Amino acid sequence: MTLPSRPALILLLALMGLLNSFGSDILIPALSLLRQDLGSTDWQAQQSISLFFIASAFVSLWYGAISDAYGRRRTILAALFILSLSSAASVFAQNIEQIWVLRIVQGLAAGAGMVISRSILNDLHQGFEAQRLLGRITMIQTLSIVVTPVFGAWLSIHYGWRMVFAALSSVTLILAVTYWHWLPETLPPNQRLRLNPAELTRAFLTVLGTPSFIRLSLAHVANWTSMAVYTVSAPIIVIDRLGRAATDIYLVYGPITLGLIAGFLAFPRLLKRRQAGGTLKLAYLVLGAAVLFNLMASYLFPTALINIAPLFIYSFGLALALPLLIAGALEPLRRHGGVAASCQTFLQFAMIALAAGVLAPWLWDSLFALAIGTGCLTLLGGISALLEQRAKCPAVAQSNTQQDKTP
Repeated sequence: MTLPSRPALILLLALMGLLNSFGSDILIPALSLLRQDLGSTDWQAQQSISLFFIASAFVSLWYGAISDAYGRRRTILAALFILSLSSAASVFAQNIEQIWVLRIVQGLAAGAGMVISRSILNDLHQGFEAQRLLGRITMIQTLSIVVTPVFGAWLSIHYGWRMVFAALSSVTLILAVTYWHWLPETLPPNQRLRLNPAELTRAFLTVLGTPSFIRLSLAHVANWTSMAVYTVSAPIIVIDRLGRAATDIYLVYGPITLGLIAGFLAFPRLLKRRQAGGTLKLAYLVLGAAVLFNLMASYLFPTALINIAPLFIYSFGLALALPLLIAGALEPLRRHGGVAASCQTFLQFAMIALAAGVLAPWLWDSLFALAIGTGCLTLLGGISALLEQRAKCPAVAQSNTQQDKTP
Protein backbone atom coordinates (compact mmCIF):
# COMPACT_ATOMS: atom_id res chain seq x y z
CA MET A 1 0.00 0.00 0.00
CA THR A 2 1.46 3.34 -1.08
CA LEU A 3 1.02 6.74 0.53
CA PRO A 4 -2.02 8.70 -0.67
CA SER A 5 -1.57 12.07 -2.35
CA ARG A 6 -0.52 14.95 -0.12
CA PRO A 7 -4.01 16.54 0.05
CA ALA A 8 -5.52 13.14 0.89
CA LEU A 9 -2.87 12.50 3.56
CA ILE A 10 -3.52 15.90 5.13
CA LEU A 11 -7.24 15.15 5.25
CA LEU A 12 -6.70 11.68 6.75
CA LEU A 13 -4.39 13.02 9.47
CA ALA A 14 -6.72 15.93 10.18
CA LEU A 15 -9.70 13.64 10.71
CA MET A 16 -7.62 11.30 12.84
CA GLY A 17 -6.58 14.13 15.14
CA LEU A 18 -10.22 15.15 15.57
CA LEU A 19 -11.31 12.05 17.51
CA ASN A 20 -11.11 13.77 20.89
CA SER A 21 -12.58 17.05 19.69
CA PHE A 22 -15.42 15.31 17.89
CA GLY A 23 -16.09 12.99 20.83
CA SER A 24 -16.47 15.94 23.21
CA ASP A 25 -17.82 18.83 21.13
CA ILE A 26 -20.72 16.85 19.70
CA LEU A 27 -21.97 16.03 23.21
CA ILE A 28 -21.57 19.45 24.90
CA PRO A 29 -24.79 20.94 23.40
CA ALA A 30 -26.74 17.82 24.43
CA LEU A 31 -25.70 17.87 28.10
CA SER A 32 -28.82 19.70 29.30
CA LEU A 33 -31.13 17.14 27.65
CA LEU A 34 -28.99 14.26 28.92
CA ARG A 35 -29.17 15.70 32.44
CA GLN A 36 -32.95 16.07 32.32
CA ASP A 37 -33.53 12.61 30.88
CA LEU A 38 -31.25 10.79 33.32
CA GLY A 39 -32.16 12.93 36.34
CA SER A 40 -28.63 14.07 37.05
CA THR A 41 -27.18 17.41 38.17
CA ASP A 42 -25.30 19.92 36.01
CA TRP A 43 -22.04 18.85 37.66
CA GLN A 44 -22.71 15.15 37.03
CA ALA A 45 -23.50 15.79 33.36
CA GLN A 46 -20.37 17.94 32.98
CA GLN A 47 -18.22 15.07 34.27
CA SER A 48 -19.09 13.09 31.12
CA ILE A 49 -16.77 15.56 29.37
CA SER A 50 -14.04 15.74 31.99
CA LEU A 51 -13.91 11.94 32.46
CA PHE A 52 -13.58 11.54 28.70
CA PHE A 53 -10.51 13.79 28.66
CA ILE A 54 -9.02 12.28 31.84
CA ALA A 55 -9.15 8.86 30.18
CA SER A 56 -7.69 10.29 26.97
CA ALA A 57 -4.90 11.98 28.88
CA PHE A 58 -3.98 8.79 30.72
CA VAL A 59 -3.95 6.50 27.71
CA SER A 60 -2.20 9.01 25.45
CA LEU A 61 0.94 8.34 27.48
CA TRP A 62 0.99 4.80 26.11
CA TYR A 63 -0.34 5.07 22.57
CA GLY A 64 2.94 6.45 21.30
CA ALA A 65 4.91 3.54 22.73
CA ILE A 66 2.30 1.05 21.51
CA SER A 67 2.42 2.47 17.98
CA ASP A 68 6.24 2.55 18.11
CA ALA A 69 6.13 -1.18 18.81
CA TYR A 70 3.18 -2.40 16.71
CA GLY A 71 2.85 0.27 14.03
CA ARG A 72 0.62 3.30 13.52
CA ARG A 73 -2.01 1.67 11.30
CA ARG A 74 -2.84 -1.30 13.51
CA THR A 75 -3.11 0.92 16.60
CA ILE A 76 -5.52 3.49 15.13
CA LEU A 77 -7.78 0.80 13.62
CA ALA A 78 -8.16 -0.94 16.97
CA ALA A 79 -8.90 2.37 18.71
CA LEU A 80 -11.57 3.31 16.17
CA PHE A 81 -13.33 -0.04 16.56
CA ILE A 82 -13.47 0.34 20.37
CA LEU A 83 -14.69 3.94 20.08
CA SER A 84 -17.47 2.97 17.68
CA LEU A 85 -18.62 0.06 19.85
CA SER A 86 -18.64 2.01 23.12
CA SER A 87 -20.48 4.93 21.49
CA ALA A 88 -23.17 2.55 20.23
CA ALA A 89 -23.54 1.15 23.76
CA SER A 90 -24.12 4.69 25.12
CA VAL A 91 -27.34 4.90 23.12
CA PHE A 92 -28.87 2.38 25.56
CA ALA A 93 -27.54 3.90 28.83
CA GLN A 94 -30.13 4.17 31.60
CA ASN A 95 -28.32 6.31 34.18
CA ILE A 96 -25.47 8.79 34.46
CA GLU A 97 -23.14 6.20 36.00
CA GLN A 98 -23.36 4.07 32.85
CA ILE A 99 -22.61 7.15 30.78
CA TRP A 100 -19.53 7.83 32.92
CA VAL A 101 -18.18 4.30 32.40
CA LEU A 102 -18.78 4.35 28.67
CA ARG A 103 -17.30 7.85 28.34
CA ILE A 104 -14.14 6.59 30.03
CA VAL A 105 -13.92 3.76 27.47
CA GLN A 106 -14.53 6.27 24.67
CA GLY A 107 -11.79 8.51 26.02
CA LEU A 108 -9.38 5.59 26.22
CA ALA A 109 -10.01 4.87 22.53
CA ALA A 110 -10.14 8.45 21.25
CA GLY A 111 -6.79 9.24 22.87
CA ALA A 112 -5.10 7.47 19.97
CA GLY A 113 -6.18 10.01 17.38
CA MET A 114 -3.93 12.97 18.03
CA VAL A 115 -0.96 10.86 19.12
CA ILE A 116 -0.97 8.68 16.00
CA SER A 117 -1.66 11.65 13.71
CA ARG A 118 1.37 13.56 15.01
CA SER A 119 3.49 10.41 15.01
CA ILE A 120 2.71 9.75 11.33
CA LEU A 121 3.53 13.35 10.45
CA ASN A 122 6.80 13.03 12.37
CA ASP A 123 7.57 9.77 10.49
CA LEU A 124 7.23 11.49 7.11
CA HIS A 125 8.35 15.11 7.53
CA GLN A 126 10.48 17.41 9.67
CA GLY A 127 11.46 21.06 10.03
CA PHE A 128 9.73 23.68 7.88
CA GLU A 129 7.71 21.11 5.92
CA ALA A 130 6.35 19.53 9.12
CA GLN A 131 5.36 22.96 10.46
CA ARG A 132 3.64 23.88 7.19
CA LEU A 133 1.69 20.61 6.96
CA LEU A 134 0.75 20.80 10.64
CA GLY A 135 -0.70 24.24 10.00
CA ARG A 136 -2.82 22.91 7.14
CA ILE A 137 -3.94 19.88 9.15
CA THR A 138 -4.98 22.02 12.09
CA MET A 139 -6.75 24.51 9.83
CA ILE A 140 -8.98 21.69 8.56
CA GLN A 141 -9.56 20.56 12.12
CA THR A 142 -10.72 24.01 13.17
CA LEU A 143 -13.79 23.68 10.99
CA SER A 144 -15.05 21.03 13.40
CA ILE A 145 -14.97 23.53 16.27
CA VAL A 146 -18.10 25.20 14.95
CA VAL A 147 -19.56 22.41 12.78
CA THR A 148 -19.48 19.65 15.42
CA PRO A 149 -21.30 21.52 18.25
CA VAL A 150 -23.91 22.87 15.84
CA PHE A 151 -24.42 19.35 14.47
CA GLY A 152 -24.68 17.99 18.02
CA ALA A 153 -27.19 20.69 18.97
CA TRP A 154 -29.31 19.95 15.88
CA LEU A 155 -29.28 16.21 16.56
CA SER A 156 -30.17 16.56 20.24
CA ILE A 157 -32.96 19.09 19.65
CA HIS A 158 -34.63 17.09 16.87
CA TYR A 159 -33.84 13.50 17.84
CA GLY A 160 -32.63 13.52 21.46
CA TRP A 161 -29.24 13.10 23.09
CA ARG A 162 -29.05 9.38 22.31
CA MET A 163 -28.82 10.14 18.60
CA VAL A 164 -25.61 12.06 19.33
CA PHE A 165 -23.94 8.82 20.41
CA ALA A 166 -25.40 6.98 17.43
CA ALA A 167 -23.84 9.57 15.13
CA LEU A 168 -20.50 9.29 16.96
CA SER A 169 -20.54 5.52 16.53
CA SER A 170 -21.39 5.74 12.82
CA VAL A 171 -18.74 8.34 12.01
CA THR A 172 -15.94 6.43 13.75
CA LEU A 173 -16.96 3.21 11.99
CA ILE A 174 -16.79 5.00 8.63
CA LEU A 175 -13.34 6.34 9.56
CA ALA A 176 -12.15 2.84 10.46
CA VAL A 177 -13.17 1.54 7.03
CA THR A 178 -11.53 4.54 5.35
CA TYR A 179 -8.21 4.04 7.12
CA TRP A 180 -8.32 0.31 6.44
CA HIS A 181 -8.43 0.99 2.71
CA TRP A 182 -6.27 4.10 2.31
CA LEU A 183 -3.86 4.54 5.22
CA PRO A 184 -0.54 2.67 4.83
CA GLU A 185 1.91 1.90 7.62
CA THR A 186 4.50 4.71 7.99
CA LEU A 187 6.75 3.05 10.56
CA PRO A 188 8.71 0.15 8.99
CA PRO A 189 9.27 -2.96 11.15
CA ASN A 190 13.03 -2.35 11.28
CA GLN A 191 12.46 1.05 12.93
CA ARG A 192 10.08 -0.16 15.63
CA LEU A 193 10.99 -0.25 19.30
CA ARG A 194 10.34 -3.20 21.56
CA LEU A 195 7.61 -2.68 24.11
CA ASN A 196 9.36 -3.56 27.35
CA PRO A 197 9.61 -1.69 30.66
CA ALA A 198 13.32 -0.90 30.42
CA GLU A 199 13.21 0.60 26.92
CA LEU A 200 9.93 2.39 27.62
CA THR A 201 11.39 3.93 30.77
CA ARG A 202 14.46 5.11 28.87
CA ALA A 203 12.28 6.62 26.17
CA PHE A 204 10.13 8.53 28.66
CA LEU A 205 13.22 9.74 30.55
CA THR A 206 14.76 10.93 27.29
CA VAL A 207 11.64 12.86 26.34
CA LEU A 208 11.00 14.34 29.78
CA GLY A 209 14.68 15.16 30.13
CA THR A 210 14.66 17.36 27.01
CA PRO A 211 14.15 20.95 28.27
CA SER A 212 13.12 22.29 24.86
CA PHE A 213 10.32 19.74 24.63
CA ILE A 214 9.02 20.64 28.10
CA ARG A 215 9.09 24.40 27.55
CA LEU A 216 7.44 24.40 24.12
CA SER A 217 4.84 21.79 25.09
CA LEU A 218 3.85 23.78 28.18
CA ALA A 219 3.52 26.93 26.08
CA HIS A 220 1.25 25.18 23.57
CA VAL A 221 -0.88 23.51 26.25
CA ALA A 222 -1.36 26.78 28.16
CA ASN A 223 -2.58 28.57 25.03
CA TRP A 224 -4.85 25.71 23.98
CA THR A 225 -6.36 25.37 27.46
CA SER A 226 -7.21 29.08 27.44
CA MET A 227 -9.36 28.49 24.38
CA ALA A 228 -10.75 25.22 25.75
CA VAL A 229 -12.10 27.03 28.82
CA TYR A 230 -14.34 29.04 26.49
CA THR A 231 -15.42 26.10 24.32
CA VAL A 232 -16.52 23.95 27.28
CA SER A 233 -18.23 27.00 28.85
CA ALA A 234 -20.04 27.88 25.62
CA PRO A 235 -23.59 26.85 26.72
CA ILE A 236 -23.27 28.86 29.96
CA ILE A 237 -21.79 31.88 28.16
CA VAL A 238 -24.47 31.94 25.47
CA ILE A 239 -27.54 31.17 27.60
CA ASP A 240 -26.74 32.59 31.05
CA ARG A 241 -24.25 35.39 30.36
CA LEU A 242 -25.41 36.72 26.98
CA GLY A 243 -29.08 35.80 27.39
CA ARG A 244 -29.34 34.01 24.05
CA ALA A 245 -30.94 30.74 22.94
CA ALA A 246 -29.08 27.41 23.08
CA THR A 247 -28.98 27.28 19.28
CA ASP A 248 -26.86 30.47 19.33
CA ILE A 249 -23.87 28.49 20.57
CA TYR A 250 -22.17 29.44 17.32
CA LEU A 251 -21.55 32.87 18.89
CA VAL A 252 -18.66 31.28 20.80
CA TYR A 253 -17.52 28.64 18.33
CA GLY A 254 -17.83 30.87 15.24
CA PRO A 255 -15.24 33.53 16.19
CA ILE A 256 -12.85 30.85 17.44
CA THR A 257 -13.12 28.92 14.18
CA LEU A 258 -12.74 31.99 11.97
CA GLY A 259 -9.75 33.21 13.98
CA LEU A 260 -7.99 29.87 13.72
CA ILE A 261 -8.63 29.59 9.99
CA ALA A 262 -7.36 33.14 9.39
CA GLY A 263 -4.26 32.43 11.45
CA PHE A 264 -3.45 29.16 9.70
CA LEU A 265 -3.94 30.80 6.30
CA ALA A 266 -1.55 33.60 7.25
CA PHE A 267 1.00 31.29 8.88
CA PRO A 268 2.95 30.04 5.80
CA ARG A 269 3.48 33.54 4.43
CA LEU A 270 4.49 34.94 7.82
CA LEU A 271 6.83 32.03 8.46
CA LYS A 272 8.55 32.58 5.13
CA ARG A 273 8.87 36.32 5.72
CA ARG A 274 9.66 36.49 9.45
CA GLN A 275 11.12 33.01 10.10
CA ALA A 276 10.10 30.96 13.13
CA GLY A 277 11.34 33.32 15.85
CA GLY A 278 9.71 36.41 14.38
CA THR A 279 6.43 34.62 13.76
CA LEU A 280 6.31 33.35 17.33
CA LYS A 281 6.94 36.85 18.71
CA LEU A 282 4.11 38.20 16.56
CA ALA A 283 1.83 35.40 17.78
CA TYR A 284 2.36 36.34 21.42
CA LEU A 285 1.84 40.03 20.68
CA VAL A 286 -1.54 39.12 19.20
CA LEU A 287 -2.37 36.86 22.16
CA GLY A 288 -1.44 39.62 24.60
CA ALA A 289 -3.60 42.17 22.77
CA ALA A 290 -6.52 39.73 22.81
CA VAL A 291 -6.18 39.18 26.56
CA LEU A 292 -6.18 42.94 27.26
CA PHE A 293 -9.18 43.48 24.98
CA ASN A 294 -11.00 40.61 26.67
CA LEU A 295 -10.38 42.02 30.15
CA MET A 296 -11.63 45.49 29.20
CA ALA A 297 -14.69 44.27 27.31
CA SER A 298 -15.82 41.84 30.01
CA TYR A 299 -15.33 44.44 32.75
CA LEU A 300 -17.05 47.35 31.00
CA PHE A 301 -19.75 45.41 29.09
CA PRO A 302 -20.37 42.16 31.02
CA THR A 303 -23.41 41.05 28.99
CA ALA A 304 -22.70 42.56 25.56
CA LEU A 305 -21.90 40.70 22.33
CA ILE A 306 -18.61 42.60 22.09
CA ASN A 307 -17.22 39.93 24.42
CA ILE A 308 -17.01 37.46 21.56
CA ALA A 309 -14.66 39.69 19.53
CA PRO A 310 -11.52 38.86 21.60
CA LEU A 311 -12.11 35.17 20.85
CA PHE A 312 -11.36 35.82 17.17
CA ILE A 313 -8.17 37.76 17.94
CA TYR A 314 -6.96 35.19 20.46
CA SER A 315 -7.59 32.29 18.11
CA PHE A 316 -5.66 34.07 15.35
CA GLY A 317 -2.62 34.37 17.61
CA LEU A 318 -2.98 30.78 18.79
CA ALA A 319 -2.98 29.55 15.19
CA LEU A 320 0.28 31.38 14.48
CA ALA A 321 1.97 29.85 17.52
CA LEU A 322 0.59 26.30 17.40
CA PRO A 323 2.60 24.74 14.52
CA LEU A 324 5.84 26.27 15.81
CA LEU A 325 5.34 25.09 19.38
CA ILE A 326 4.21 21.56 18.53
CA ALA A 327 6.72 20.82 15.76
CA GLY A 328 9.51 22.55 17.65
CA ALA A 329 8.91 20.38 20.71
CA LEU A 330 8.93 17.14 18.68
CA GLU A 331 11.83 18.03 16.37
CA PRO A 332 14.74 16.95 18.65
CA LEU A 333 13.02 13.66 19.55
CA ARG A 334 12.51 11.94 16.21
CA ARG A 335 13.93 8.66 17.49
CA HIS A 336 11.24 8.58 20.18
CA GLY A 337 8.57 10.37 18.14
CA GLY A 338 5.67 8.24 19.37
CA VAL A 339 6.53 8.64 23.05
CA ALA A 340 7.15 12.38 22.59
CA ALA A 341 3.76 12.80 20.88
CA SER A 342 2.19 10.80 23.73
CA CYS A 343 3.66 13.04 26.42
CA GLN A 344 2.63 16.18 24.55
CA THR A 345 -0.91 14.92 24.03
CA PHE A 346 -1.14 13.83 27.67
CA LEU A 347 -0.36 17.36 28.82
CA GLN A 348 -2.96 18.79 26.45
CA PHE A 349 -5.74 16.37 27.37
CA ALA A 350 -4.99 16.56 31.09
CA MET A 351 -5.33 20.33 31.01
CA ILE A 352 -8.53 20.16 28.95
CA ALA A 353 -9.94 17.73 31.52
CA LEU A 354 -8.98 20.21 34.24
CA ALA A 355 -10.58 23.01 32.25
CA ALA A 356 -13.83 21.07 31.75
CA GLY A 357 -14.15 19.70 35.28
CA VAL A 358 -12.64 22.48 37.42
CA LEU A 359 -11.53 25.69 35.71
CA ALA A 360 -14.62 26.35 33.58
CA PRO A 361 -17.20 25.76 36.38
CA TRP A 362 -15.04 27.87 38.70
CA LEU A 363 -14.76 30.79 36.27
CA TRP A 364 -17.99 30.82 34.24
CA ASP A 365 -19.98 32.80 36.84
CA SER A 366 -18.78 35.93 35.03
CA LEU A 367 -17.10 36.77 31.74
CA PHE A 368 -14.55 38.88 33.61
CA ALA A 369 -13.49 35.87 35.69
CA LEU A 370 -13.09 33.85 32.48
CA ALA A 371 -10.95 36.65 31.03
CA ILE A 372 -8.68 36.70 34.10
CA GLY A 373 -8.29 32.92 34.09
CA THR A 374 -7.39 32.69 30.42
CA GLY A 375 -5.08 35.68 30.78
CA CYS A 376 -3.12 33.90 33.52
CA LEU A 377 -2.82 30.76 31.38
CA THR A 378 -1.60 32.81 28.42
CA LEU A 379 0.99 34.50 30.62
CA LEU A 380 2.24 31.08 31.71
CA GLY A 381 2.57 30.02 28.06
CA GLY A 382 4.37 33.22 27.15
CA ILE A 383 6.89 32.76 29.96
CA SER A 384 7.61 29.19 28.79
CA ALA A 385 8.13 30.35 25.20
CA LEU A 386 10.36 33.21 26.36
CA LEU A 387 12.51 30.82 28.40
CA GLU A 388 12.94 28.64 25.31
CA GLN A 389 14.00 31.63 23.20
CA ARG A 390 16.54 32.68 25.82
CA ALA A 391 17.88 29.13 26.08
CA LYS A 392 18.44 29.07 22.32
CA CYS A 393 20.34 32.35 22.19
CA PRO A 394 23.55 31.09 23.87
CA ALA A 395 23.51 27.93 21.74
CA VAL A 396 23.14 29.95 18.54
CA ALA A 397 25.86 32.38 19.60
CA GLN A 398 28.23 29.52 20.45
CA SER A 399 27.55 27.87 17.06
CA ASN A 400 28.27 31.13 15.23
CA THR A 401 31.50 31.60 17.20
CA GLN A 402 32.71 28.14 16.29
CA GLN A 403 31.95 28.80 12.61
CA ASP A 404 33.90 32.07 12.72
CA LYS A 405 36.93 30.26 14.18
CA THR A 406 36.86 27.59 11.49
CA PRO A 407 39.65 28.36 8.98
